[in-house]
Amino acid sequence: MIDLPKIYRNALLVVVLSTITLFGCSNMSEKTEDISVNSAQSDTLDKVKNGQLEGVLIGIGATKKEVLDKIGTPVKSGNSEYGFTVYYEGYDLQFEDYANSIDEVKDISKVVLMNAEPKTVGMTGKPEEIKKNLGEPSREFMDDSGDNTFILEYENNENLLRFTFDSKESPVKYVTLRVE
Repeated sequence: MIDLPKIYRNALLVVVLSTITLFGCSNMSEKTEDISVNSAQSDTLDKVKNGQLEGVLIGIGATKKEVLDKIGTPVKSGNSEYGFTVYYEGYDLQFEDYANSIDEVKDISKVVLMNAEPKTVGMTGKPEEIKKNLGEPSREFMDDSGDNTFILEYENNENLLRFTFDSKESPVKYVTLRVE
């Protein structure tokens, strides 16, 4: 003879155990996702703290000699706002000195600013996506001094990481890291 209450009880037990397993896995994947976001945030901001950007082969404070030894001859060069600038594929480095050519820049002149294309540093999103990855910025504002760009800034250990956007809804236009 078939014991229906026992069959129902076993079926209920299978449903309960399946539900517990399903919800347990779901919570674990959410926790793993949070950890990876925090890890990405920590990694990026640690690099900034040390004067570095992902995808850029040299950091803030490197000398002209170190830059040329490690990266080689730039694609082009010239003076800019902060000093003499050397341009490489995907980024440029600005030295603390001004000069007429790379040969005139002192070997001990240091990199004080770097600009990078968003793809080079792996940060191509809109402002909200950048904030989701890196946390709340030290400052965010509309730059009304010229081209009305939107800017997010992250200060870390005397270095300033700046993301520039055409608007609050557009993807990153360029990324800058400089000494404050």
